[in-house]
Amino acid sequence: MRFLSSLAVLSVFCLPCAAQVASAPEGDKGPAFSVKSPVPVYHALEKDLGKYYLYADGGFHADWYVGYNNCWVVKLPPVTAAPFARAFIGAKLGRSKIMSWPMAWDPRPIPGKIYLAINSEPVFNSENMYFLVDAADIPREPLPNDHLEGVDSARWFWTEIPLSRLSIEKPSYMALWSSSRYFIASSSSPIVAAAKSDSTEEDVWLSRSVKGNPPSGDGVFDIPVSGLKPAIAVKLIPANEYKVFIKGFMAELDARSITASFAVVGEDIRAAWLEVSYDKFDWQRVTRYMFKAPYFWSFGREEISRDMFYLRAAAVDNLENTGYSKEVVVPAAGRAPVVQE
Repeated sequence: MRFLSSLAVLSVFCLPCAAQVASAPEGDKGPAFSVKSPVPVYHALEKDLGKYYLYADGGFHADWYVGYNNCWVVKLPPVTAAPFARAFIGAKLGRSKIMSWPMAWDPRPIPGKIYLAINSEPVFNSENMYFLVDAADIPREPLPNDHLEGVDSARWFWTEIPLSRLSIEKPSYMALWSSSRYFIASSSSPIVAAAKSDSTEEDVWLSRSVKGNPPSGDGVFDIPVSGLKPAIAVKLIPANEYKVFIKGFMAELDARSITASFAVVGEDIRAAWLEVSYDKFDWQRVTRYMFKAPYFWSFGREEISRDMFYLRAAAVDNLENTGYSKEVVVPAAGRAPVVQE
């Protein structure tokens, strides 16, 4: 009874706010929840994205790998993109492998690119294919008897698509696969997360006849999958004015290494990284994604270049707003010992 009473009080408190938003004049630019607190809207086969915890975080993987010969296909219901400013498609991935997995003697990640395709028909070509993530940026599979850098829980990765790719009248077919010939088994490939499902609708398929490209036509419906849904989703972003700020960016140099550190100020930060440029116009990311504060990164002094270059930090929030620090000058090898913002 105490819980019900509290719920009733909460409802009474919120109703006037909702009424105010609903009755606000069309041209009124006053405070409104939909404007002041925008949040992404997700569309996936499982409404609760928190249920996508199977396989990609560790334990039994059930052979749910994303591969050269293993393409996951889902059919999402029609989606309206009308009130939104941007659209993204993504997947929750984890457990990428190193070259010597399950041993530690070669910790280099097995290279490979992961792609997503989306179309209103079960036909995929170059016009509706999008690069999603490099396997080197996916959290590593832990080793059974040794330590390893980069181990973490599975993460959602996103890539932007035109809003016109979504239809309110037709379903969206989405395909997840890799172009890497290394990814032909769970022992070498990243794993896609999954959720249990009681749905009886046929809306998930696994295609094992592919070779580095998504299936089309009848090949899409190769192996129907029931009871489980892969973590593949659409994220819609409303127009918003949120900002991401990088504070305290510093790069400490010695004869052999560079250690960079910084803080990120913003709402719901999704990832951070470091970028390098030689002309302050063309910037290239040189680290994998850092998913949690505090943000530190060390690398060899000559790992990037012996010559002078510019270094900066960047971060992105869950509304896909990106912020950058001011660049610092890293002098040629053998020069100044400390560079700071």
